[in-house]
Amino acid sequence: MKSQRDKFNLILQEVARSGRQWNEVVPLAKVADKSFADLNVKSPLFGDMNWKARLEADDGQFVLTGSWQMDVPRQCGRCNAEFALNMSGDVDVTYAIGQSKSEEEQAELQLTGEEPEMLENGELNVLDVLREHFWLAWQPLVVCSENCKGLCLQCGIDLNQGSCDCHKKVKENAFAALKDFKFDA
Repeated sequence: MKSQRDKFNLILQEVARSGRQWNEVVPLAKVADKSFADLNVKSPLFGDMNWKARLEADDGQFVLTGSWQMDVPRQCGRCNAEFALNMSGDVDVTYAIGQSKSEEEQAELQLTGEEPEMLENGELNVLDVLREHFWLAWQPLVVCSENCKGLCLQCGIDLNQGSCDCHKKVKENAFAALKDFKFDA
């Protein structure tokens, strides 16, 4: 039997009866995995992940519950400014040791809440769980604030930084020549 490699790679059979707890600051380098996704981890807006959780044995199953939060650099969908978005999420997953089902069967059972996620060899990588929940919480379009005015559609100026005269200028309509055209009725 393998031994526990670190605090994030566990072998469920070796978890103490009292369970396992985390109240950790997970370094960004551990969360950002090139094989999982490419994030701009060099941005000063990135923060480490705060992770509080508990793994408990419950009648032959293992229940992982907890929460995470971290700052992530994002680009505003209205004004294109980069800002730090505070992301957070909860984790509540039940595991059991046994024969794994196909990924489709396992996903279907998890959606209905009928069965725990099966781990054939009892190995659990908590960082993989955190990465998965991070991406499940990802929002494709975010804004820097609800009051963001965005960019001018005519000249592209950031309306949060200043104003423009585009709305005052009356542009010639391409169909203006048809305005006085007489139609036979």
